[in-house]
Amino acid sequence: MIRRMVLLTAVLGLPLLPTFARAAATSVDPSELTKRPDLIGREVSVDDRVALFLFHQGRDFDEITLKRTPVLFRLPPRLRYRQSPGVPAVRLTGILKREGEQWVCDVTTIELFPKDLVRLNRGVSILPAGEFEKRTAWAAWADRRAKEFQDEELLKRAREIEGDAIRFEAESRSTDPAKLWLKLAHRARAHGLQEPEPSALAHRSFRARLETAKEPEALSSLLTDLNAFLADSTTPVAVDAADLATWEGPYATKPAETYRAAPVPVRKTFDHRLWADVTQRLLERTAELEPHEALNLAERARRQLPDRPKVAERLYEQALKAKTVALATLRLSEVKSLAKIYSEQLHQPERARDLIRSWLDEQRSHQMSPTDAEGRLGLATLYESLIEDKETAIELLQSAWKIDPQSKEVADAFRRRGFRKVDDEWVESTRSKPNSEGSVTAELETTPPPAPQNRKLTNLTTTQVRALLGGKPNRVIFSGTQGQLVEQWIYFGTKQDQYINFLRTPGSDAPRVIAYYSLPRSAHSPRP
Repeated sequence: MIRRMVLLTAVLGLPLLPTFARAAATSVDPSELTKRPDLIGREVSVDDRVALFLFHQGRDFDEITLKRTPVLFRLPPRLRYRQSPGVPAVRLTGILKREGEQWVCDVTTIELFPKDLVRLNRGVSILPAGEFEKRTAWAAWADRRAKEFQDEELLKRAREIEGDAIRFEAESRSTDPAKLWLKLAHRARAHGLQEPEPSALAHRSFRARLETAKEPEALSSLLTDLNAFLADSTTPVAVDAADLATWEGPYATKPAETYRAAPVPVRKTFDHRLWADVTQRLLERTAELEPHEALNLAERARRQLPDRPKVAERLYEQALKAKTVALATLRLSEVKSLAKIYSEQLHQPERARDLIRSWLDEQRSHQMSPTDAEGRLGLATLYESLIEDKETAIELLQSAWKIDPQSKEVADAFRRRGFRKVDDEWVESTRSKPNSEGSVTAELETTPPPAPQNRKLTNLTTTQVRALLGGKPNRVIFSGTQGQLVEQWIYFGTKQDQYINFLRTPGSDAPRVIAYYSLPRSAHSPRP
């Protein structure tokens, strides 16, 4: 009867006489038996491949040696074989002893097994679909066995079963599915499962977490986990847009399944896109909560997300808006830095110029006292050097001179700009003033042409002339003659130009007309 059950076990890979095994038996790895003196005299259970079935005359096959232990296993008469069972593996239960230098085990039960691969497949085949715990146990057993015996075929099958177990467990109920999926992804990678399985599970976890992560702490934790698992995801990957479009829709709803099926370039693109999505969300959410950090966050976005320039641009805009709310409180160096962002990062030089002008205007209007000549001198230099506004610079110098007409610094500033002093007024040298065609306007003749008989403009002020003629002149020229300052206005006409000369005399409240005349337009006359 016993022999018939042994044969049945060899065929089916089922345990022989399971009721003989005692609950008290300690399951021990074969290589540990001789290292555990505490097991002497106790019942142990060992599962291993067979080295030899030993035959002795008169006792039949009564001893067994295993491949991973020197312990000799002795079979009692009821378990001996007249013929060698010829099976490759056994599980033996018995009492461990040490007789002198020899370690022995008196067997109480024996189970015969087929080849490990056959045993594994039979064990898994009877499991219901979706069951993952026993599949995991079978895979772990086969993995250890394959590594110990360098059995590549068994190792490959163990990892296939492990992959099935992991996918089944990923579909099981969990209070925290995303956490479970990442745990399974780490297990898949640790147990040697080939890509894309580990990363597919990680994508499923990370995408689920990204949908629910609202605060920087959660997003930062997610990014840390993502960097650890997908270390190469920070690098943008070029992939054909048409190829990518095929996978984008399915990935949005089933990231793990789509990732498994996608080709390697598409998977790498999904890796980077996932990392970039998390990074972008973290930077933008942090900027919302900490607007004073928007500039630093924009710099991070520029460095980390070069393939998403709009992210950095929005953060720069947000930072500039926050920084310029209290424009007057900023230092010049800060204003220059912000203007540089407009020019170099946002490619908006006009807004850079407008920002500087606004700051300068603020300083001019509200930050200087009425008697601050030195401040006006410095501000004039800034208007001219930063935004090339010479007109405003001259106005500031004129104002500074009125405050301190003895200032050597203000006088030097005028001279550097080609001005000269006439009757305590600074006027621009006409030789240095370009006309509308780029040529230099000649000085006024010291003797003006005779005035016409109609003298209705004589002695009028500049304000009265402007009102009478309906607007500003096309050109204004200043000239010093015989210690007097002459201001000439020129109105361009279709066939002739009108010239009006004003003289500012000491003690007068405003310059007044001393002469006016018209001259025909010539081919050399500037166009209106």
